[in-house]
Amino acid sequence: MKKALSLILGAMMLTSVVTGCSGSAPAASSTAGSTDVPNVIGDTSKDPVTISVLTTNGASLHYDWENMTWWQEVLKKANVKLEMEMLDASTYGDSVKPRLAAGNDLPDLVNVPGGDADLSYANAGLFMDLTSLVDNRAVYLKEQMVAHPDLEASIRTPDGKIFYLPYVLNNTTNMRCVMINTEWVEAVGMKVEDIKTIDDYTAFLRACKGVDMNGNGQDDEVPMFSRSGMIGLWGIHWGLDLCDGGGYQLGEDGKVFCTFTADAYKDFLTWAHQMYEEGLLYNEYMTANYDVQQALYTNRQAGSVMHFISNCTGYSQSFNPDWKFNEDPCIMKPIVLTGPTGITACYGRGAGSGQYGISSTCEQPEVVFDFCDYMFSEEVGRLTWYGIEGVDYTVENGVEVFSQTYLDNKDNYLTNMGYNAAFLPGYQHDYSTKQCDEVRQAAKDLTPYVINPSVPASYKTAEQNETISTYAADLKTYFDENLTAFITGTRPLSDWDAYIKTAKDMGVDEMVAMHQQTFDRLA
Repeated sequence: MKKALSLILGAMMLTSVVTGCSGSAPAASSTAGSTDVPNVIGDTSKDPVTISVLTTNGASLHYDWENMTWWQEVLKKANVKLEMEMLDASTYGDSVKPRLAAGNDLPDLVNVPGGDADLSYANAGLFMDLTSLVDNRAVYLKEQMVAHPDLEASIRTPDGKIFYLPYVLNNTTNMRCVMINTEWVEAVGMKVEDIKTIDDYTAFLRACKGVDMNGNGQDDEVPMFSRSGMIGLWGIHWGLDLCDGGGYQLGEDGKVFCTFTADAYKDFLTWAHQMYEEGLLYNEYMTANYDVQQALYTNRQAGSVMHFISNCTGYSQSFNPDWKFNEDPCIMKPIVLTGPTGITACYGRGAGSGQYGISSTCEQPEVVFDFCDYMFSEEVGRLTWYGIEGVDYTVENGVEVFSQTYLDNKDNYLTNMGYNAAFLPGYQHDYSTKQCDEVRQAAKDLTPYVINPSVPASYKTAEQNETISTYAADLKTYFDENLTAFITGTRPLSDWDAYIKTAKDMGVDEMVAMHQQTFDRLA
């Protein structure tokens, strides 16, 4: 912590800007960020600093933060007391948006529900301009910006200002990849290492069809499972970002295109429709939720899935409760596949998530910012993902060795301690800690193949927001509906030209042009 503080103090001495903070809401152009204010975070010679927070925990969905031992240790190190109003994630937006609309009675730090894409809250003066604070006081947030090149673009407005602090997602080692049931592979006389391409994977799916893998005498096996909203993940093998990029992607020529109107998308749909028609793709993939997934796993009915690799160990445990951690090989094994055009890929994600604003009525913006910046540090990352050294893990020859209590995770130990709790600005440190060694190694092996969205989330100009308001919602509905229709066959692919014409009539070219403007500005 002393080293952390010395880095912050050193950065603070670089420049000096003087700003004010009053109890009334300033205009949106008002800024905060005096380097004359000393950093008191971690200074235990002083009384603890009290910071009020309005937030939720949409990650682990655990709200008893006062008993999260790891997070209480963070607050102790920071010498901070939180007056936390932690609301249920399922109703957070409905609860907080009226308060933001009223524009009063806001705490120091607010987790802004749904973001502030059009900057209406910022322009109304509800939250401070943090540009000077980021530029002149940030240490650890800047480290995150270096580690995640698309992060800064996602938090700066078109005129270069910053109003909100992010929660940074792991977009390197927590990729979404195909996980294949090794028991099924063996049962059909194949080897996992021989399944390298989409064609190999398709052959595996077909080989599984009609085989009573779970021995219950019923034809109830699902060779290819997908949950609702996730079928587009397989598009990455055709070089397509059909999920996180909103349907827009940067081509090799530097030009933005719509993935839902690309020729490669038609090729993907042709394959996905085949899988559906042959009964290989789960026939209720459009509505399947987590409970359906768990039921299939428990009954040993699923042959493959595409999801975050951080779920892989848990999937093996779901298939077989007696599966032994770090002793038995993975039942669901992560693999990387090469698509029809030679693209070998796993699907990543954008780094930026969440928006936390310091309210205009905050009387200590520098202190609140310094605390938030500390949340991006390695010290906090290790403490809130690895736990307490000597209790939850030890370090042997430079490698963390986790306790049996940590690995067993009985009675939801990790969540109760604060693992994967996202109720403050910060970052996902290391999702692989509770994975078996085989999965941890796989995550390292697959990292070079990760493709992240090439059109990251970013703030737009007023004119661009008008374009989005005019076309985006209807186009999304149109693309979603036709994705399902083409795969299930309720709309034949012979309608492709008519589908493209309708998309153009609905403004897809205008959306492409808008995203191109944004990319050109950020480049």
